[in-house]
Amino acid sequence: MQFAKRCSPYRRFIGIYLLLLLPGVAACGGGEHQPLSHVEQTTSPTTPAAINPLIAQSVIVDMLNNIKENGYNSDSSINAGKGGLWINWRYGTRPLVTNLDGSGVPDSQSDGSLRHDPLTDLRYVHALWLYKKFHSGDTQFDSELARYSAIVKYEFASPADERGWLYDMFIDLYRLSKDTFYRDAARELAQYFFKKLYHPEAGAIYKVGSDHPNGYSRVDLSLEAGCALIQAGTLFNQPNWIRAGRQVVNTLYQTSYLEQYHVFLTQIDNVTLPGGKLNPDPLIYRAKYGSTNIQGGSVRLGAVAQEILSLLHVYVVTHDQTFLGRATAMLDPLTANQNSQNSLNLWDKENGGYFAAVTFPGPDAQNPGIPGVNKHYKESGRQVQMLEAFRVANSLTHNRYVAMQDTLLQVTLKRIYYAPGHGVLYQATADWQPVPLKQGGQQDWVTTEAMGIALESLFSLNDPLPW
Repeated sequence: MQFAKRCSPYRRFIGIYLLLLLPGVAACGGGEHQPLSHVEQTTSPTTPAAINPLIAQSVIVDMLNNIKENGYNSDSSINAGKGGLWINWRYGTRPLVTNLDGSGVPDSQSDGSLRHDPLTDLRYVHALWLYKKFHSGDTQFDSELARYSAIVKYEFASPADERGWLYDMFIDLYRLSKDTFYRDAARELAQYFFKKLYHPEAGAIYKVGSDHPNGYSRVDLSLEAGCALIQAGTLFNQPNWIRAGRQVVNTLYQTSYLEQYHVFLTQIDNVTLPGGKLNPDPLIYRAKYGSTNIQGGSVRLGAVAQEILSLLHVYVVTHDQTFLGRATAMLDPLTANQNSQNSLNLWDKENGGYFAAVTFPGPDAQNPGIPGVNKHYKESGRQVQMLEAFRVANSLTHNRYVAMQDTLLQVTLKRIYYAPGHGVLYQATADWQPVPLKQGGQQDWVTTEAMGIALESLFSLNDPLPW
């Protein structure tokens, strides 16, 4: 079958990893896996009008130049004087207005502190390496790559973070750069997941607090960490990591996955019973953190996209069809057609793109309640990761989602990309306008997180073997 042959490049892809990571270990074992019938593309999708690839390229370069010219925060208190990226900035202001909060007030005008997010530095380095991959002779961003590589190596010298997707980032940075720092960081992070976050008696990853003695969990991060353990266990020859990762993933499917809607809850509470055993029916987490109401039943596309990518990465590394099937089951209801009865209605048929969130009001996964969609806002940058998720899935399924990929690309270039700011906003109104501020003005500042995600997703379109 053609689909089985499509896995061959990935066998070579993972074989390279194994040769680099574990000399002497065979790249793949066993015969070719036959695809599940429901994973194959059975119809020829209608492809929207093609986007000129030069448009996407110009957007990529425009965002990279914006970050290069405006993104660096040289404050001596950040990273022992190395500095790092601003959180956001309002393009064109002189002096540049940076690190604005949700009300439009810069940090320096509020409490005097300067926020900094190391994750944006890491995404930027990833984007710069991706640019270098496709433009090896182009040196215009080499100085940026040198500066931020040093910053990232300082920030992640001892990675200890609950975000499972960081493993995927480190391992891809190793693929791109061949710098063993990233390979070692990936391994150390996986070891952290196994030794510090995983609770073998419950087969789960969770935290415990004074107000939550029976454990609480960010489902997306736990799923990503479980998938990372499976990948790392395979690549670094650690069977215990593989078993732990599979147990974590299976536990989440048992306790936090809404089968009817093919989506995970965001946060759960009472993960365990008294004594530490797994609670088969944990509650949906709800609490207040400062002035923020945490709603564990609120599902956002950025988290969903990352979950799907983690599942796809496990398939790429292990060739286990179960994970490809799980990923496509989550993708199917999120296409623009949404013909299935279990559709969450997150796609905006009028203006394109996904609405901000869908919320399940019920008490637990067994009784999630009737979901409601927030149709007032859209998370601009985070939803672009769905473009990457569809692209990776397309590379594994005979372009099953090519129409959706093209549709999302059009939305990204024509709606999400904010030309006046030469970047991407954190959020927008339903019709893709900057969100009005209560005191007047607009949330018209571009963010490094949103631009980093958009860059990664746009680069994936040019990669025959996207990660």
